[in-house]
Amino acid sequence: MSKIKIYFKDISKVLEAQSNLSSNVQHKGLIGQNRELFIQNFIKKSFPKKFVIGTGEIIDSSDKLSKQADIVIYDEFMPTFDYGSSKHFLSSGVLAHIEVKSNLNSDKLKEALAVTKSIKELNRDIDASMHFGNLPKKINSFVFAYDGMNKKTFKEKIQEFYKDEKDMDNIVDAVCVLNKYVMVKIYNKDKSISIGFFDTKEDSLMAFFGRLFDAMHKNWAGIPDIYKYLGDLNFKQF
Repeated sequence: MSKIKIYFKDISKVLEAQSNLSSNVQHKGLIGQNRELFIQNFIKKSFPKKFVIGTGEIIDSSDKLSKQADIVIYDEFMPTFDYGSSKHFLSSGVLAHIEVKSNLNSDKLKEALAVTKSIKELNRDIDASMHFGNLPKKINSFVFAYDGMNKKTFKEKIQEFYKDEKDMDNIVDAVCVLNKYVMVKIYNKDKSISIGFFDTKEDSLMAFFGRLFDAMHKNWAGIPDIYKYLGDLNFKQF
């Protein structure tokens, strides 16, 4: 077994232990915040400091807002707009988004997928000519959970949620339930999109990390046009 594989198995155990420890807190909101923080810390330690990790809403140049996002991974060169306890992140600067759930039951899955859909529906506001690679049409959006429903029910609920979805790009990019399974969006050679469900067990975190890494670097977009957000600045001279 490779050292990297062993590393992810050990980190999975750490995350599981931290999740169990946080369950001693009585306030459910604080339990959720703590578990989001554990994943944030894992990402911060795993990626260079050039990436900004935060929480808030994502906005595009038409003033359309996403739902509140648990974790936003952002280009450090792009501005954020701070409102105190929350921020607005420009859609063109978002490299990836993650929703974090303690237990991914049916209601929590719908809740998480509704957030990812609100983010997928935003404009990217990126000129493809400024991009160095294969620019995704939509912001890459993920769900991470410490526990969840059984595999069969999970698959059924995912398929049910997306049964009327006409734009396959709006589907969540990956869902990981720690030490159990992952769901990933697959881009086929014929350019079609399908959904894959994998019984990853203790390798779930590693599989999730790989998808996240791939998404963040495909999103690297040069310098987006900030004036798309600022609007008409055709001031009179004096």
